Amino acid sequence: MRRAVGVAGILCAGVLAASLAGCSADDAGATSVVNVDMEDNFFGRDVTRIGVGDTVNFRNRGVVPHNAIDVDGTWSTGLADGGDLTDLQDPGESVEIVFDQEGVYTYYCSLHATSDGREGMVATLVVGDVDYQAAEDAPDEPILEWTGTTRRVPEGHPTIQNAVDAADPGDLVLIGPAPEAPEHLAEDGSYVYKEQVDVTTPYITLRGTDRNAVIIDGEHERTMAISIQAADGVAVENLTARNATGNGIYWTSLSGFRGSYLTAYNNGIYGIYSYDASDGLFEHSYASGSGDAGFYIGQCDPCDAVITGIVAEHNGLGYSGTNSSHVYLVDSVWRHNIAGIVPNTLDSQRLPPFGNVTIVGNLIHDNDSRDAPALGSVWPTFGNGVVLAGGMDSLVERNRIVNHERGGVAIIPNLSRNFWMSGGNVIRDNAIAASGYGDMTLYGPALGGNCFSGNDHRHTVPAGLESIAGCGSEATAGAQAVADPDRGSVRLPSRTDLGSTWSLIGLATEAELGLSTDNDYRQSPPPPDQPQMPEGADAEVVPAVDVFASYDLDLAAIDVPDLPSDVEVGRSTVVTAGNVPFGIGGLSTYFGIVGWLMPFTLFAAWVALALLDVVRREDLAPAGKVGWTAGVLVVPFLGAAGYLLAGRPHLPAWLRWVVVVGGLVVLIGVVGVSVVVGGLL
Repeated sequence: MRRAVGVAGILCAGVLAASLAGCSADDAGATSVVNVDMEDNFFGRDVTRIGVGDTVNFRNRGVVPHNAIDVDGTWSTGLADGGDLTDLQDPGESVEIVFDQEGVYTYYCSLHATSDGREGMVATLVVGDVDYQAAEDAPDEPILEWTGTTRRVPEGHPTIQNAVDAADPGDLVLIGPAPEAPEHLAEDGSYVYKEQVDVTTPYITLRGTDRNAVIIDGEHERTMAISIQAADGVAVENLTARNATGNGIYWTSLSGFRGSYLTAYNNGIYGIYSYDASDGLFEHSYASGSGDAGFYIGQCDPCDAVITGIVAEHNGLGYSGTNSSHVYLVDSVWRHNIAGIVPNTLDSQRLPPFGNVTIVGNLIHDNDSRDAPALGSVWPTFGNGVVLAGGMDSLVERNRIVNHERGGVAIIPNLSRNFWMSGGNVIRDNAIAASGYGDMTLYGPALGGNCFSGNDHRHTVPAGLESIAGCGSEATAGAQAVADPDRGSVRLPSRTDLGSTWSLIGLATEAELGLSTDNDYRQSPPPPDQPQMPEGADAEVVPAVDVFASYDLDLAAIDVPDLPSDVEVGRSTVVTAGNVPFGIGGLSTYFGIVGWLMPFTLFAAWVALALLDVVRREDLAPAGKVGWTAGVLVVPFLGAAGYLLAGRPHLPAWLRWVVVVGGLVVLIGVVGVSVVVGGLL
């Protein structure tokens, strides 16, 4: 998707389409092309300077859709591509715009920024010889207490947006159920607010009087249900957000956020979501039917954020946190997702890698659903309870992790534009059962310091992880770690496993080829009614200020949760060969065979032929036979190949060259073609 349209052309088109010959893109005289990358929630350039007539190529290099829109609405990537102002670019797509009018343009992404271009995913384009210097905004003084003013919906304001726009910092926006009128009637018979609520006023509280009856419905048309952009200290409580094409409830570019007793379901990307935001809390909330993750905290270091007392089910991921560090996930339930808890590192966002994540006291079970919706990027983590993907110094402790087709806890590398390996992670005192592939798996390659101890488990990959990569008695990691971790004394080279990594590559290829699950988030089942916030409308109004510092987080008091009586423990152990799993995915097994087992099969053939020839040679003295035998056996691959090609064996030359050179060519060709077809290069 590549188009080139002049801004002047866009403006002229609205006046007189028939007279565009003198102001079309073809006559713009572009002299150069400048790339502006759309990463996930930021533009690659804060300020871009070009000449009049130059072209800007907006490239989406993230993993979610974006756009670029002039705050005055005179141009956008959507208009340039022949669509509407707010149309989105999917990952990998590009749109070119020729700028033939001098000026300063502030532009934003409609998903991830305020429409006035003040905060979020915003940037500036300077065209021509124009003086420009970015202005600095003065910080707002925090509002610590309720003003005493309540803006009531629908009694005093017809819409939630109207009440939010009227509110001053410190006010309460109290929302009752939508009126029982035709304009509020949804297809399922409930009465809902059909609006997207955009919040830019800091320190207000949005509260529903009934969590299950106060519903903001995106109708699968609007991007968000509630979007809080650059507004510090906003709390959202006791309501439901559903059916947005993007996110249910979203905080970004701010400090201080709280989401309490919220329900978010059947939202296209994320359910309850914070990005580039710190000092926050998600508590006593529920998310399901999200294409990416039910709960998400991204791009913050330190985040100083807590997720506790929540339920995430039937999502792509229960939790995803890209480049988010110093996050606590405690005392919550993660079940029936594609995968459970997946903090990860990507180059498409700032602040890589993630680190110091604390995962304690959670019930994590049956995260191998093939019925949940999932974006393609989710699929490589399928069937795992906890995945630490390319991160550092995180703690997984005192969780109960049960019933996963692949693994209970997996530490893996993550390939983005860079190759991020995991290191310094502590896996300790968890109860892990019924994992098809491995209760704990250390995928290779990995950095040092990953350790495992005190876990109630059945089997690991590689075998004996607690012996070959055990933790010392003083091992520390996670958000509260203050000392260098004690990783124990035994460090064997085989502590990571590459066979499992090739299996992981197979899953990524399945996603690239469209072979992964493709369930429509709009068809996910609605959840049952969820518990109300204590005291409801009459609860104390507290702006979200100093949220983390005021939260009483006592990790030592959290025990391994009990297994509910309705959860049956049962996942069969899959058959493996060289740690390549068989029977849990076609391409996953294929890549394990091609990338891991085939080289060793080839090596075995070389060794067998070489030794057979050495033994049969009468022209070699015993010392020569011993020397060649030692070389073949002791020097992996090179010893056998060297003998067959240069050791003057008696085997036919054609056989030796076919087996050695031909075998390598076939192996490299098969792996290369598979990787390219799978979109990994």
